[in-house]
Amino acid sequence: MNVRRNTTLLISMLCLLMADVAAADAAVAIEPGNRIAAARDAVQPMVVSILTVREDFRQGAPVLSVSSGSGTVISAQGHVATNAHVTENGKSFRVIFADGRELPATLVGVDKLSDLAVLMAVTEQPETFAFASFAGTLDLLAGDTVLAMGAPWGLSNSMSAGVVNNPRRLLVSLFDDEADYEDRLGDDQPTGRYYAWIQHDASIAPGNSGGPLVDLRGRVVGVNTRGMIFGGDLAFAIPGPDAGRVVRTLIEQGSVRRVQLGFRLRSLKGTDFDRGVLVNAVERGSDAEKAGLRAGDRLLTLNGNAFNALQPVDVPLLQRLVAELPVDGKVKLLVEREGKQRDLVLTAKAQPPSRGDDSAFAPFGISLTELTPTMSRRRNLDEQAGLLVTGIRPGGPAAIARPALREGDIIRRINGKSISGIDALQANVLAGKDDEALQVEFEREGEQQLALLKPRSGDLERVPLPELTKAWAGAEVQPITTSLARELSWPSAGYRITRLYDDGPLQRAGARVGDLLTSIDAVALKPNNETSDSGFHERIRGLDQSAEVAVAAMRDGKPVSFSLKLAPSPTNTAGLKTLAVSRLRAELREMGFYDRVARRLPANQTGVLIDGVEAGGPAGLAHLQGGDLLVSLERERVTDPQSLSQALDRALAHDGKRLIALEVMRGSETRIFYLDRTWLEITKKD
Repeated sequence: MNVRRNTTLLISMLCLLMADVAAADAAVAIEPGNRIAAARDAVQPMVVSILTVREDFRQGAPVLSVSSGSGTVISAQGHVATNAHVTENGKSFRVIFADGRELPATLVGVDKLSDLAVLMAVTEQPETFAFASFAGTLDLLAGDTVLAMGAPWGLSNSMSAGVVNNPRRLLVSLFDDEADYEDRLGDDQPTGRYYAWIQHDASIAPGNSGGPLVDLRGRVVGVNTRGMIFGGDLAFAIPGPDAGRVVRTLIEQGSVRRVQLGFRLRSLKGTDFDRGVLVNAVERGSDAEKAGLRAGDRLLTLNGNAFNALQPVDVPLLQRLVAELPVDGKVKLLVEREGKQRDLVLTAKAQPPSRGDDSAFAPFGISLTELTPTMSRRRNLDEQAGLLVTGIRPGGPAAIARPALREGDIIRRINGKSISGIDALQANVLAGKDDEALQVEFEREGEQQLALLKPRSGDLERVPLPELTKAWAGAEVQPITTSLARELSWPSAGYRITRLYDDGPLQRAGARVGDLLTSIDAVALKPNNETSDSGFHERIRGLDQSAEVAVAAMRDGKPVSFSLKLAPSPTNTAGLKTLAVSRLRAELREMGFYDRVARRLPANQTGVLIDGVEAGGPAGLAHLQGGDLLVSLERERVTDPQSLSQALDRALAHDGKRLIALEVMRGSETRIFYLDRTWLEITKKD
């Protein structure tokens, strides 16, 4: 009995203990959830989605598209911190808040070397915004829970959770040489030069860029910037303290000024040294080279302060300390070479831009980038001024120049005058006479060449060569071979009518769908196969287009005949005029006979067909699509592309209306869309 009683008591105590443990586990399980919710509520209301209308360049022509990103409101005035690549090539910005409110935004500043930018929401009345702040110190540890907030794939108010994998990460694997790290960060515009990344596994996707990385204390500890599609959930964020420092500078100054000393650094990893940092590279012709600095030197102190980088991850901080030195200030270096130390004095010079501005130049049909000293140095060019050709529009003036320009050419002079930038190119072209060919001097693979180029401006209109009309019967037919006719128990081979065009020659002659055409002017119609109707149409086209011929046919097994007066063939789609309207960023085409037939429209239906739109252009932002039939603008009927362009001019002359109504036929519906005249500001300078 005692044994049983003791056993029962022991079991009861174990059950109570297990219950206490389970309760404790439940409390532990619930606690992180509460902290996640608290961290979410502390920051997510300040997270915005960003819509960017960006202008990129494809085959020498500007193309507008819409992209999305994320950002965080970081001031009461409505400043929004995001990535530079979210605002890259942006011509217009809108920010969408967590509550769904949408506001236009202006670009305050960009720092491509850190991949950070600042926008500012624009309100009609002064407003105070709720805002978040960046963490002042980076004290994350591997395993800490972090939250990635933003708008992946444009889906706003999204959040994912993960853990920090490594709080200080360079994108250098075990198989890479750290000396090549910066070159892999980006051509002409490396990012991540001045900080190590926070690596984490909270899921991010395109659209998360620029959004905050938040810890469980509700601090913005980073800006999500990079992710990897392959290799699991690998994501990388700019550390909050670094981002905060850059963002504050952008708000105050609009840009970040840095200096350069003419050399690059690498860590002591793989050497026997335990102090200093290696000079990895010295620019040829730089002050550093002239002062006697050589690749392989070990830098021990800078302005008397010890400089140490034992591992690659230590280098970005040192490069940032160099870059933040005062412009034009004297810098003292203590270096060691082959066991001997020496002092060097350099002058810190302002760091030139890594890459020039990109733009398109329509009169030449090319896209260009302004050369910078950095770009010239990377390409081993003697001259620093010029324009790098980055794209050629097929059939454009540059493509048919003598000789044709190519991508990679560097334009140096126009008619003997040096070209330093887009403005200088524009001025030289405007100074010339209309239809005058220009002498373009350019550099190609070290050779100085000359081309004659005739610029062209304005909307691009394609007027096709006149088509030679042929005879037309006004029908579509199906070939019925002798063997198929035998299987169908029909008395003859021929071409069965499958469609009659309204008021076409065969319809006027009394033919019907289903009739089997067996001969023309007593010459039998015998198809060669059961797939091609070309035999019938070639027979018709071989006749005079105003001829009158006798046609024999079978209808319901009985012979019929009629006199067919042929007519000129309608114009095919390839023979219709098109107009590329730069203000709308849309390709327009006049409507033809076959368009009306395909849409079952009456012969007197007017309108302009949209062949294509750029997603980020005014037409695309108005949700127009290729294939739409635009029939009126502000209730004014349009008949061809030119009339549409003229109707748009008249609508824009009325300053009071912001929205311009467009009546469109799409499928079986007639719909109304609205063109916002503010969108036209995007293309105003084109």
